[in-house]
Amino acid sequence: MKNSQSCRSSSLTIHDGTPLGSAVLGDLCRTSSRVFISSSNSISIVYSRTDRVAGMDFSATYYSTFSNNQNVSLSCHSDYMKARVSLGYLESLGYSSDDVLLNDPECRPQVVSDWLEFRIPYERCLTVKQVENDTISYTNTLFTHSDNTVVIYRKKLGLTLNCRLYRDTVVEGMYSANDFIKNAIIQYGLYSADLTFYYSSRFVNPVYDYPYYVELNQHLYLQATLNTSDPSLVLFIDTCVASPDESDFTRNVFYIIRDGCVKDPHYRTHQSPSNNMVRFGFNAFTFLKRHSNVYIQCKLVVCKEGSANSRCSQGCVRRHKRAADPYHEEEVHVVAGPVEMKPE
Repeated sequence: MKNSQSCRSSSLTIHDGTPLGSAVLGDLCRTSSRVFISSSNSISIVYSRTDRVAGMDFSATYYSTFSNNQNVSLSCHSDYMKARVSLGYLESLGYSSDDVLLNDPECRPQVVSDWLEFRIPYERCLTVKQVENDTISYTNTLFTHSDNTVVIYRKKLGLTLNCRLYRDTVVEGMYSANDFIKNAIIQYGLYSADLTFYYSSRFVNPVYDYPYYVELNQHLYLQATLNTSDPSLVLFIDTCVASPDESDFTRNVFYIIRDGCVKDPHYRTHQSPSNNMVRFGFNAFTFLKRHSNVYIQCKLVVCKEGSANSRCSQGCVRRHKRAADPYHEEEVHVVAGPVEMKPE
């Protein structure tokens, strides 16, 4: 921190994971430590202040560390988790690949090089799902079991595999486990979604042209799709904004939807075949006359179906009200475009 005076009105807190669903590692105003170690592949820095004075300055450097003995790995994808166990490690414990099981013994692994690999769908293999404050958690258990009762002095492997999804990227980490104590591997994964233009309200033929040439006031049809097989997840459009710069959606922009509130009078929704899909449209506006092309970015929110406190059930909410909402759901950002005016 630049100076200690900042602590009178500001705070900087480091969380061991996501801001709402994890323990606090430290507060720079209350601890002298400047080194923090997370227990997973995610760490969050939360800055807050109580007045409108200038904020404090800070800098951060992070390093990723791995164990030299990488026997077990877990990676969290949008629709499944992948757990890998070293065959050499299993052999050192006195087990074979047939002795490693999940919650559902019918979900079997495959041998890939020197690894035993499980691909565990979030909707199968007795994977347990739980909605938490700012993640959706998927949990399964990997353990060793053998009918051979002769060998009784060998260590057992028991790992809780936990993926917590809240964005749109794949992340990986390593963990070494070599005792009977139940260990847990927690990794954060990211939901992914697509935003696609269609030629008509039938939503049959997607637009593959780049750029997509349109006429002024032509009605445009878009479909946002969450890439998941989980039927209990609902997709909600929080914000859609148009920008001439695909890397800047904060300046010189036009809001179509903002915080669930429709800003474009020509915006309309279309019936969607499933919860994880949203179909909508709007007219090509005069924003195109001032710029050679336009990109559309939408912020999508993932909620559990039927949750009365979720962002998806709130609809149009003003920003100052949303700040106090403790039920912050998972967000995914998607971009489509560019859209250009047809040449005369």
